[in-house]
Amino acid sequence: MNWKFEKVLDIIKKTDSSILLKGKWGIEREAQRVTKSGYLALTNHPVAFGNKLLNSEVTTDFSESQLELVTPPLSSVEEVYKYLEMLTLKVNYELKNELLWPLSMPPRLPSEEIIPIAKFDDTPEGREKEIYRRGLATRYGKKMQMISGIHFNFSFTDELFDILYKYWSNGEDKYEFIDKAYFSMARNFLRYRWLLIYLFGASPSTDNTFNSVIQNELKTIRKCCPERCNPTNNYKKYATSLRVSRFGYSNGEQGKFTVSYNSKSEYLETIRKMMKTKSKKYSEIGMFKDGKQIQLSENVLQKDSEFYSSIRLKQVVEKGESQLDALEKRGVGYAEVRIIDVNPYERAGISLEQMYFLQVFMLYCLFENSRNIERKELNLMNKNHNLIAISGWKNKLSLFRYTRGQVLLEDWGQYIFCKLSQIAKLMDDAGNSNKYMECVINEFVKLIDKSLLPSNRIINDMKLKGDTFITFGISKAMEHKNQNNTGRN
Repeated sequence: MNWKFEKVLDIIKKTDSSILLKGKWGIEREAQRVTKSGYLALTNHPVAFGNKLLNSEVTTDFSESQLELVTPPLSSVEEVYKYLEMLTLKVNYELKNELLWPLSMPPRLPSEEIIPIAKFDDTPEGREKEIYRRGLATRYGKKMQMISGIHFNFSFTDELFDILYKYWSNGEDKYEFIDKAYFSMARNFLRYRWLLIYLFGASPSTDNTFNSVIQNELKTIRKCCPERCNPTNNYKKYATSLRVSRFGYSNGEQGKFTVSYNSKSEYLETIRKMMKTKSKKYSEIGMFKDGKQIQLSENVLQKDSEFYSSIRLKQVVEKGESQLDALEKRGVGYAEVRIIDVNPYERAGISLEQMYFLQVFMLYCLFENSRNIERKELNLMNKNHNLIAISGWKNKLSLFRYTRGQVLLEDWGQYIFCKLSQIAKLMDDAGNSNKYMECVINEFVKLIDKSLLPSNRIINDMKLKGDTFITFGISKAMEHKNQNNTGRN
C-alpha cells in the first residue's frame, strides 16, 4: 500500500492504539511420534485421538507417524499459547511409550519405503487424502515430507482496517481494500522474512538418516550451478534453518512458476495455472503403480494445498469449496506464516514471547510502504532467504536491498528494529504493559550476540553435553514429557 509508516502510526496513536492488540490468532504444530531411542514410531495413529477426519485439534499431517496439533482461532496469543500447551500435554499423556519429537528436522528415519503415509477411512474424502499423500511421496520423497514446523495464523481486526480505509482508500469497496492490504503485508513479509529465519531458525543440524536428501540436493546444485557449491556447503558451519533452506522443503516443479503477491487476481491466476499445467516429470511417473493410484493428477500441483510458500493468504472454506474458490469469493480472511521452526526449548514448540514478536512483526509488514515486487527484487528476496538459512551465523554477512545494493545484516536489522520498537511501544501503552517492548529488545540483542540464537544455542548445547542430533532430541522430548507431571519449569 502507498502509505508512510510514520503517518500510519501517528493516525493510530491519535485514534485508538488498542486496536493493535485486537485480532485472531491460531497455531498449527507438526511433530513426529518417536520411540524412546529416537526412531520414527511405526505404530498407528493413537486411538485416543479418534478419527483423523473428525478431530480438528489432533490429526495427522503427511505421515501416519506425524501428528498435527491445531488450535482454533482465538482472540489473544495468550489464549492460543495456553490452548497449544493443553493439546501438547494431552498428546504427551496419550503417547504412553512414545515421545513427541521436539525438532523440525526428522528423527532417525527408516528407508523411504517403510515410512508410513497417513491412512484414512475408505470414503471419497479419505481416499483423496491418501492419494494426495502418495503423490507428495512420489514427487518429493517421504523423508523430505517428514520435516515439521509451526504455522502461525492471524487476522487483523476490522477496526484497524476501518481506520486505514478512511485515510487511504481510492474509491474501492472495503473488502477490496482489505484484500489489497493483506497482499501488501505479504509482499513486505517476503522482503523481511530473512529476519524471522535469523531470529527463530532452530534447525541447524540433522540426523545421518536425512543425509541422502542433502546429498541429492548438492548433486543437483553441482550439476546446474557449480558456482553455488561453496556457499551452500556453509550449512555445516553456519546454518540457522535447514528446514527452510534448499536442503529442506523443495518446491520441485513449482520453481518454474512465479506466484505473484501483487494482487489477489494474479495470486489466484498463477496458482490455478500450476494446477492446470501438465508436468513432463510427473507425467513420466504416471498415475498408477501396481494397481494403485499414486497421484491426483500429473499437473504441477495436485491441489492448491501443495503450493509451497513462506506465507499464504487464505479464507475459511465452506463444505465442498476449495481454498482458492473461498479466497476469490470472500476475500482474504487470514494469513498463514509457514517459516517458523519448532523451538526445542519450548514444550509447545513455540514460546509466548515468539508470538508477541510475531504480532509486532506482522503489524510492521502491514504498516511499511509496500510497492509491487518485480522479478529482480524477487530474486534478491529469495537470495536473502537462502543466505540466512544456510549462512546466518557468518560474521559480516551481507544481504541485498533492492535499489540500495549490499548491506550488512546487522545494519538492516537495526533499521527494522527501530520501527518494531515504535509499534511495540504503542501496543504496550495501550495494554498498560511492557511485554512487547521487552520481547523486541530480547530479539534485538541477537543481532549483536549470535550465541543467543536458537540455532547457535542448539549446536553449543550439543557440543557441551556431547550429544548427537538424536540424543539431544530425545533429551528435550523426555524433558517435555516429564513436565506433564511436574508443571511448567
